[in-house]
Amino acid sequence: MLESSRRLGRFVVALADGRTFTVAVGALSETGATRAGIELDANAVAYLARESAITDLSDRAVNALARGRKTRRELELRLRRVQPDATLIAEALDRLTAIGVLSDAEVAHAEAAARLRRGDAPAKVRQILRRKGVEGRMVNEAVSVALSEDGFDELASCRTQAEKRVRALGAKEPAVLRRRLVAFLQRRGFGGSVIGQVLREVLGRQTEHDSE
Repeated sequence: MLESSRRLGRFVVALADGRTFTVAVGALSETGATRAGIELDANAVAYLARESAITDLSDRAVNALARGRKTRRELELRLRRVQPDATLIAEALDRLTAIGVLSDAEVAHAEAAARLRRGDAPAKVRQILRRKGVEGRMVNEAVSVALSEDGFDELASCRTQAEKRVRALGAKEPAVLRRRLVAFLQRRGFGGSVIGQVLREVLGRQTEHDSE
């Protein structure tokens, strides 16, 4: 048994038949594999093999989380590329959830707040969170909290996005400008009534500006 030089807090157990298992320290005490030369029965070897697989999955998940927010569903899909056994993946993610490393609620809240600040409408944010695998009640709660904390005004946000888009589109025929603007705002998740009001304001000002 040696501590892994590449994975902090992990230990490598080498068997006489050439197999090696990289596990957390708890697996060593569980099987008695705490020093060289100890004989392990079939149950202990099977346990180490399972723990090694779960440990590898946990480490991969933690590495993914270090690079950015991920939901449980997103991590499941990522881990399936290297491990077909869904029970092992579930166990690895359950352990991360138990120690607070993985939390769909935290991801949903952070994602909702960030996207609302960027100008996405609540409907769009809910759609994105559901696509990430966040369950419905958690989605609604995250969006509601973010709306409350940031004092989100959907009409004002839609107006801001429309004004930016009009400037980006530049000189266009009125019909073309309107069509592209509607499509853009719909993609951001704004509803028909809000879009209609904003179009009247923004395009009305644009018409006045063009006629000057």
